[in-house]
Amino acid sequence: MHHLRAFEVITLIFCFTLLVFSCYTNGNHEQDADFGITAEAVPEGLLVHFKNIPAETSHMFISISTTDDTEDLESPHSLISSFAALTNTDEMNWVGSSLQLEKVKQTGTILFPYVEPGKSYHVSAYVYTLQERELFMKGDENSHQQWASTEVTANSGIYIDNKNVKFELSDDKSAVTMSSQPIFPQGITFADQIYSYAYTIQVDSGLLGVGDHHIPEGLSPDGLTWVFEPQMSAVNLRVGDYLEKGASYPAWATAYVNILYDDILWCISIAKTELGEFRF
Repeated sequence: MHHLRAFEVITLIFCFTLLVFSCYTNGNHEQDADFGITAEAVPEGLLVHFKNIPAETSHMFISISTTDDTEDLESPHSLISSFAALTNTDEMNWVGSSLQLEKVKQTGTILFPYVEPGKSYHVSAYVYTLQERELFMKGDENSHQQWASTEVTANSGIYIDNKNVKFELSDDKSAVTMSSQPIFPQGITFADQIYSYAYTIQVDSGLLGVGDHHIPEGLSPDGLTWVFEPQMSAVNLRVGDYLEKGASYPAWATAYVNILYDDILWCISIAKTELGEFRF
């Protein structure tokens, strides 16, 4: 499985499922010879071990992904991803960051419990200093981030049954609605906002799109519907020359559940719409 990268630009978000296969993106992420990760299957899920986290690290992004075995594994649409953003500062943070980076630096581990037994998972971690994060957010081509990755097969953990989830795009492709929710095991602690959403568009150079935090006014009171048009096309996709007017692009929406575990917020992919088209 390809390694993933997180690439976020103020209004264009390369996050959520916009953690994309490396072959779809360009960038200056560097796999560092000293910083590294390993992972092992434990009864509680996946235990990730970190080696040589740089002392000056202020931000860490962790992606844990698998694929939908019913699809083309080379397609970004097949990606089923979960992620967490850790920090030790209030500056230059991702949406939903957890102030738990110092704890992870001290323990050298993090436990991810939300896995399906028998599935293979790809684990990636990206570390940034505050200066690197600032340069990256400004789109500076000279910015560099260190990353490491590994793979592991889960034996057991907390399985979220999403087989009967009904998640659909509206006929006019302006909104998504989750009319049937996953079955959650007891004991899960949800974030204040239980569900998050993203709409992803595949272009030649990678993936782009928006999340509900870009268009929060689109969320319904019950949090089960998100209206993203016309705001997405009118404002959020007009940054950069990513889309050609009148052209069609592969596109889909993703629903995530936001769960707190050991004081870390995990965003976990639970449903996708069918692969369709977006015309800009």
